[in-house]
Amino acid sequence: MMEFIAAIELGSSKISGIVGKKNKDESIQILAYVKEEMVMSVRKGVVYNLNKTAQALTSVINRLESKLQYPIAKVYVGISGQSLRTVKNVVQRDLKEETIISENLIYEIAEENCRTKFPDAEILDVVPQEYKIGNDFQVDPVGVACNRIEGHFLNIIARSSVKKNLENAFEQAKIDIVDMPITPVAAASVILTESERRSGCALVDFGADTTTVSIYKNNILRFLIVLPLGGNNITRDITSLQVEEDEAEKMKITYGNAIFDENDNEEESVCVTENKIPN
Repeated sequence: MMEFIAAIELGSSKISGIVGKKNKDESIQILAYVKEEMVMSVRKGVVYNLNKTAQALTSVINRLESKLQYPIAKVYVGISGQSLRTVKNVVQRDLKEETIISENLIYEIAEENCRTKFPDAEILDVVPQEYKIGNDFQVDPVGVACNRIEGHFLNIIARSSVKKNLENAFEQAKIDIVDMPITPVAAASVILTESERRSGCALVDFGADTTTVSIYKNNILRFLIVLPLGGNNITRDITSLQVEEDEAEKMKITYGNAIFDENDNEEESVCVTENKIPN
């Protein structure tokens, strides 16, 4: 029986499904990929219309199975959305006497952090930052003697409805979920090299309705936020010039450039008086 990994990502403009298998060298061989265009079923990365989303998910799975000629039992689902963000938290622990820090103590501190409550939000994942012992900060304090320790954590949180709506849509589509990794974190693990994450960098994912910014330093996620701005905002700005939406989208793709060159003084006029642009 063929062993493979199936994953689905829900964006504001489309749902993408991909299937691959892991090679002996840990690389992934892509076996099938499909996408289903979405119209207002997912808004800013959050499921809005459960029925239409479930129908699109069923279509994606059916098309993937058709290409594979194998049934798909379970999938990984990326979780993102406008409310996804990081919040810092510090947990302090005063010890009665100088004590050698154990793994159990670190676990207890981490568990206390996970019990932190956020209004209308839940913790999806936790990224330990460092531990303060005296005036020193350490990533791995196990084995160090101290009488006071602070655990610094970065909690990745989102509105409770984000995860719940995803689960409901997949349940309605009768698709089992293996796991729900944080989309920008999973993307960074593939796109960024260890050297880039260690020296410090920002990863920007520019989507249709949202833009996700993740910042890394010393190989650790330090900040994450999803901004409610994306490519559709540019398209809508162009339509304000009395251009039809499909023509505005074509104009954005044809003439848009994400890289600014201050030495490039070339200018080009584009006629929009007839709601058309050159081919």
